[in-house]
Parts: sequence; C-alpha cells; structure tokens
Amino acid sequence: MIEKRKQPRYNVNVSIKYKRLDNPISLWQSGSEIKNISLGGLLFSAYEKIPVGTQVIFKMQIFVKNADVKIIELSANIVGVEDGMVSHDTRVAFTDLSSSQKSLLKQFISYVEP
Repeated sequence: MIEKRKQPRYNVNVSIKYKRLDNPISLWQSGSEIKNISLGGLLFSAYEKIPVGTQVIFKMQIFVKNADVKIIELSANIVGVEDGMVSHDTRVAFTDLSSSQKSLLKQFISYVEP
C-alpha cells in the first residue's frame, strides 16, 4: 500500500464520541477509541460500518499544555474502512479546521509524542 499521509501519525488510546451528519436525527455514538492521530486525520474503531464519504463530527477530551484538559470538536470525512470481527477500523481526514482547532491538535500531538 502506498502511504498517502502528509503528516506523521501517533498511536494513542483516547475515547471519543462521533456523530454522523448524513442523517438529521443521528445521535452521538460513544464507546469508540482513537487508534492513531495526525494533524490531517485519525484512525478509530467504530461498531457500525460508516460509508466512505460520510461526514462526521468528533468530540474528544484531550490533554494540552501543562496537562490541561480540553474538549475539542472536529469535522471530518470518512476516507476508508476495514472490517473487523467486532468493530471497523475507520480512517478519516479532518475538514475545515480552524486555527484554534489546529493549535489544540498540535498541542495534543506534542503531548502524546514519544
């Protein structure tokens, strides 16, 4: 497989909530976990198979400078899904990140960098 990422990825285990935007009555789904993250997107486990191209919003609690805790919401598009026995490894690319969101993501990544 050819690596298409422009940003390095970092392994993390962070619980997240997500909401699909393809259904106006969609509810926040919890119990999913991020497996890795970069400034361009993330890989997470989802119990439902979400079609490629679906827009989602993530809500997650992250650590930033001085071990402060922040809650961040990020918009993304599903770019790939791999079936698993219990959950689906789902890849997303972030969309329309504000400078504030990018700054928080950078702080979180520097916090989890080895």
